[in-house]
Amino acid sequence: MSFFLFLLIGTGLFWLLMLVMAAIFAGGVYMATRSGQGRIDGSRRSFLTGRQNDHAVFFGIQLVIQVFGGDELRSRLARLVEAEDETDSAAEKRRFMKSIASLLIENQYAWEYGYWDFQSDAETAISNFNQWRNEIEASMATEGDELGNEVDRLHRFSDQKEFLIVSMLMLIDNREEPVEDDVGDYQFRPTYAQLTQPFRLLVENLEEGEYFRPATFKQLLHGLQSLDPRAIERDGIYVYPGTEEDGLSSMDLIADEGWKYLTDHSLRY
Repeated sequence: MSFFLFLLIGTGLFWLLMLVMAAIFAGGVYMATRSGQGRIDGSRRSFLTGRQNDHAVFFGIQLVIQVFGGDELRSRLARLVEAEDETDSAAEKRRFMKSIASLLIENQYAWEYGYWDFQSDAETAISNFNQWRNEIEASMATEGDELGNEVDRLHRFSDQKEFLIVSMLMLIDNREEPVEDDVGDYQFRPTYAQLTQPFRLLVENLEEGEYFRPATFKQLLHGLQSLDPRAIERDGIYVYPGTEEDGLSSMDLIADEGWKYLTDHSLRY
């Protein structure tokens, strides 16, 4: 009797131990799966920060464009930006975004340097948008000292006016909430995240070696043309220097350490 009782107890402990080990194993698999969910391969660029807090996405792009002594590009950009001030509807915003992107693509032959950034962590995205905006606007505030026949040697190294820098930045709504500006029943409306997803996938599927190639900048601009403007929470476009008939020289760009992040990425091959 005692032998069978011992056997039953031993068998029960064995299966109990198996259940505990199975639970530990299952928990380990679950934690490993959760910890890797949405994470981009670490070999990719660090700005692809995963999806732990992704209700807002930042995208910014800058192009240094050679103007070849003319000002047609600046005047066309100025007309578009001026018209954008009266943009109220999503349809008008879409036309504006498509026009700006098309104009930049049209001038691809004149691209000299370029830089872009993407952040999918909301806190970083909001911080980057504000940083870009504040730094660009602060630098443009010094233009008055940079004009005239005499170059302000604190800011400029040459009076040649060869280049413009065009910057586009936006904070994109990535919430899993139906868009407000849509027709039909609320529960059938697309979410902001769904509107953002095509552009986000475009960025996240880029290979690291392709980040700063002209074809990638063109692809990103095409992506902006397709982005539903209802997902754009805030945006800005800047042309630097911002005054008529002004421009930057090669010496201004190369000699100023502040432009190194741009000049490190030549778009001339």
